[in-house]
Amino acid sequence: MRDHVAGLAVVLFLVGQALGASSVELVDGRLSLDGQVWSTAQFYRFTSGGVSTNDATFGRTVALVGLTGRISPVVSTRAYVDVGRYWAALDMYVDFAWSSGFELRIGQFLPPLGFDYLTDYFTQSLANSSLLQTYVKPNGGRDIGAMGGWQNERFTVRTAVINGAGANTDDNNVRKDVCARLTAKPLGDLDAVVALRGYYGWPDWSDTVWSSVAAEARLESGPLELQVEIQNHSGDDGRNNAAYLLAGWSVGMLAPAVRFDLVLPQGERPEWMFTGGLNVQPIADHLKVMLDCSYRRNYHGNWSVFAFLFRLQAWL
Repeated sequence: MRDHVAGLAVVLFLVGQALGASSVELVDGRLSLDGQVWSTAQFYRFTSGGVSTNDATFGRTVALVGLTGRISPVVSTRAYVDVGRYWAALDMYVDFAWSSGFELRIGQFLPPLGFDYLTDYFTQSLANSSLLQTYVKPNGGRDIGAMGGWQNERFTVRTAVINGAGANTDDNNVRKDVCARLTAKPLGDLDAVVALRGYYGWPDWSDTVWSSVAAEARLESGPLELQVEIQNHSGDDGRNNAAYLLAGWSVGMLAPAVRFDLVLPQGERPEWMFTGGLNVQPIADHLKVMLDCSYRRNYHGNWSVFAFLFRLQAWL
């Protein structure tokens, strides 16, 4: 009961602030509070071996609350918690950022895993993740460890040493996983970013190395956004090449988007997915309705999924 009351409180708080600022400043600007909430409904048709089944799923309400503390010009802290039901911590870290461009983060955080992983929930163009994301890192995205980096106007480099066991989990082997990402803005005033990244580690107690190497690019020009990732992966789940191409267009309150995903497993038949979505933002940057339609086809397992997904999202 307490969990539901807390989640409802967050929902009411966000709705009440829907026309306000992007965050709430506390204690003379040293603390800032942010939050977002969403709920989803999914309707899908699953077909395998010529037999089809229909189903509908209503997802739990996700309520995220973040608190950022500015201890000094160099040191800050961040706590980001899902209070909708599970009271699970997403982020819990200390940041050090020097004027020279060097930075250090210690705690639980999202490592440098690529555009699809690093895009925040409230700026996503589509409600579902790419197929490529499954093979970026074992045990989900967030993890516990340390990440160092450096950045200037053109380049950003970040390297993380993490447990590899996932969020809110003690280390499950004696080895540490390593990932790194280099991004560059090569085209002057054009809003374009290219990146190279890699991941190397061991899932759980497996003796088989999990690795991924990828190239990424993003271009924004007026209302148009293009994003692409191409990745090679090997691990205890086999080897594959995966890619996706995302295109989005923003016109007033409407922002349609499409994405094509392709996975080419070694020695197996391919898997692909096409997703089209429409985002409606009646209250700019505070309320969004996401309508997605996707078709996923797996030739190796001879199954397919045709799905509709609805997500209502509000945030500070």
